[in-house]
Amino acid sequence: MAGPGTTRGLIVVSWATRFRDRKKRTEARAAPKNSMAYVYSDKGIVLPGLTGAANGRRIPPEHGRMLQGFLGPPGQGELDPSYVRWVQSSLSRILGVHLTVDGRMGPETRSAIRSFQQRYGLRPDGFVGTQTEQALRSAGTGLAPRAVAPPSASSLIKREDHPPSYTLYLNITLGGESPARPMTGIFVPSGYQPQREVDFILYLHGYKLSFSEASIDRYWDRRSFPYWPLREGVNDSGKNVILVAPTLGPRSQPGSLTRPGGLDGYLGQVMTALRDFGPYRGRTPPAVGSIILACHSGGGLPMRQLAMPERPGQYTARIRECWGFDCLYNTGDETAWAQWARSRPDAKLYVYYLGTTEARSQRLQQQRVPNVVVERSSAPGHNWVPITHWKNRIQDARFLPGR
Repeated sequence: MAGPGTTRGLIVVSWATRFRDRKKRTEARAAPKNSMAYVYSDKGIVLPGLTGAANGRRIPPEHGRMLQGFLGPPGQGELDPSYVRWVQSSLSRILGVHLTVDGRMGPETRSAIRSFQQRYGLRPDGFVGTQTEQALRSAGTGLAPRAVAPPSASSLIKREDHPPSYTLYLNITLGGESPARPMTGIFVPSGYQPQREVDFILYLHGYKLSFSEASIDRYWDRRSFPYWPLREGVNDSGKNVILVAPTLGPRSQPGSLTRPGGLDGYLGQVMTALRDFGPYRGRTPPAVGSIILACHSGGGLPMRQLAMPERPGQYTARIRECWGFDCLYNTGDETAWAQWARSRPDAKLYVYYLGTTEARSQRLQQQRVPNVVVERSSAPGHNWVPITHWKNRIQDARFLPGR
C-alpha cells in the first residue's frame, strides 16, 4: 500500500533500461553489483536490480520509493533486519531447511522464498510482498515483527579483554531488564578457532533481587560476585564454544527472548555481532551449530520456555543439552522436562539440586528417563551450584570441538 506522496500508476516498461509515469520518462541505470535496489509504487510493482536516475538524480519520493536491500512488502519503509529474520525463520520451519537467520538477504534466502511461493501457488519472484507475507502468516508463523535495529557500531557498548580472549557487550533489549541496563555478554574464549558453525552456551541467570540494577557485566565479574566466574570456566574447559548471557529481570524475566521467534531473532543479533565485531569479521558468515541452554535458580522457567516453545523456531532443534543448576522451582517442571527428554532422545538434560529443589528433582529422577541425569550437588551453597559443575559439564559435551 502506497503512502502519501507516492506516484499513482507507475508502469514498468523495460527490465533493461526504463520506466515511466503519466507525465515523464525516467531513465534507469544498472545498480552497483554490491547493492540491490527496488522501486515500489501504489500498484506494488517491484523493479529489482535497478537504480533510477532522472537527469543524473535519484528518483524523488513522488516517483516511487527506493529501498536498498529491502526484502519486505511494499510500504513498510526502510530495510528491517528483524523482518528479514522473521522471514528466514518462518521459511526454515515451513520448508524444513536451515537458513541462517542473520537479517540479510542472500541467494539462499531468495531461493527459499521462491520455493515457498511455488508451493503455495504464488508468483515465484523471490520477493516478499503482501500475498507472500499473508501466506507465511497463514502457515502458522505468526505476525511479522516490528522494526528492530540490528547490532551496529552504536549497539556495541564495550569490549573487555579480561578474562582473555575478550567479551563483547551489546545493547540488545529484551524488555524485562529494568532497573538494569539492557546488555548481552558474548564471551570469546582464549584460542577460539572460527568454524563453519558456531556452538553456543546460552546462560540464563537466576533472581538478583538484592542487586537488581546489575547487568551481566557485573553479574559474572568475580570481583563483584565470586560465585559465577563462568567465562573463566569456559577458558579452562579447552572447548571451542562461545558463551552468551543476556541480562534478565530481577526475577529472571526474559522479555521477548521466550516469545515466538524470540530465540531466533536474539541469536540472529548475536551472529551479526560476531561477524561485525568478533572472530568472524572479514570471514564467511558461519551458521548456528549446537546450542546448550544453561540456567541457575529462577532462570529455570525461561530455559524451560526456550526448550519447549509453543511454536518451535529454527534453532529449537539445535538445542543439544540443557543444564539446570538448582532450578526446578516451578509447578510441573518434573513432568514437562521428562516429556521433553522423551520427545528429544538425541538431547540430554542435566539437573543438579540442593535442598530447596530436592523434591521436584527427585520426582524427575524417579521417572528414569534415559537421557535425564539428576544429581545432588556437592556445592557449598545455592549460588555455588553452577560453577561447581560448570567446567566438567562443558568438557563432557563431546559434540563441542576442542581448541
